[in-house]
Amino acid sequence: MKLLKSILHKIKGKDFLLVMKEAFKCMVFSFMVLGVVMLIGLNLNFFSPFKNAFKDFSYLDLYYSDKLKEQNFDLNENIVLVNIDRLNRKEIADVLNDIQRQSPKVIGLDVIFKEEQDPIWDAFLTEKLSNDAFVFAYSFIDDKEISNAGTFNSVDGNKGYANFNFNASSAVVRNFQGIRSIGAQTYFSFPVMIAEHYIGKEWLIEKSRFLKKERPINYTGTRENFLILESKDILGIPEIPFIKDKIVMVGYLGNERTHLYDIEDKHFTPMNKKFVGKSPPDTFGLVIHANIVQMLLTNNYIQVVPNWFLLVITVILTFIGLAYFIYLNKRQLASYILRLNLVQLLFSVSFVWVSLLLFRNGILFKISSVIAVVVFSLGLIGYYKKLAHYFYKKYKWEGYFYHD
Repeated sequence: MKLLKSILHKIKGKDFLLVMKEAFKCMVFSFMVLGVVMLIGLNLNFFSPFKNAFKDFSYLDLYYSDKLKEQNFDLNENIVLVNIDRLNRKEIADVLNDIQRQSPKVIGLDVIFKEEQDPIWDAFLTEKLSNDAFVFAYSFIDDKEISNAGTFNSVDGNKGYANFNFNASSAVVRNFQGIRSIGAQTYFSFPVMIAEHYIGKEWLIEKSRFLKKERPINYTGTRENFLILESKDILGIPEIPFIKDKIVMVGYLGNERTHLYDIEDKHFTPMNKKFVGKSPPDTFGLVIHANIVQMLLTNNYIQVVPNWFLLVITVILTFIGLAYFIYLNKRQLASYILRLNLVQLLFSVSFVWVSLLLFRNGILFKISSVIAVVVFSLGLIGYYKKLAHYFYKKYKWEGYFYHD
């Protein structure tokens, strides 16, 4: 109210109350129009190209673009990635065997052996998967679990789903859901199970409620910013000291020389260098999992401004803006349109800047809807004035614009 009174300090007495009432009615009118527009947009295919063009764009990707240029990531040294590239099952078993000899605390295996193949090599691989340190990955496809063939699941309960989130309409991986419930059954994600095996069951009990909701991923590095070992770096090496008691995540990371041109198991993320326009997927699934594990271990979450606060601030800013420009509109200032356009532009730019600043400090402030509603509502003042004139002429409804 202090801000509102400072803006309208020149309005006194009866005019102040009339402006307040007119601003409230204009706000209701603009919200109704906005609701109709949104309803039409949802039901007309005409708007589909526009919706599809912007659904995976976020101005917050500018933050990651600048962050990648800085190259000063603070990565968790307890995470080591191992690339299996195009290895067969016998070669994968050899790699896993040599990894276990280095005594890591957790081995996250982001590989799904859906079918049994050669009985001899399958049995050899199964033997190497019997360590309690393993966490296995599986996937949900239409609520159907796709996991390892029964032979390979040697350790009960040590598995997590590899899906990042369950929003099929979004191509960019910005969020993840750590715990998912289907009916009476509870499922845990692959990164959550890795963190639980590393930190302890008490951590999962404490975080279970928090992880049931979809959360934004705090990305801290690309493939180049993690320690990656190839099979040649492991096989036959008697001792690798930096693996002991660490988290080793095994999966596909492409060829070490040509991985930039490999799109197998790659996903779009906010770290894509080309965040506007067409581009190939930029990040391997194992690297995304590593970023999530990094976030879980360091407790470095992005805090999301709640929707109720967004709603409150939208209503307040819309009301203040309408009250101010309704007052100016009646004065018939020659610079009214110029002022209105400048305020709309400055408001949008300043709010984007504030949102980026907050995001840099770990707070996600989704201001797109706030900007859209405020700017849209201010643009409807002229139409509302005509509507007010109609009601005054026909029904003698008085207000700030028209009264006896």
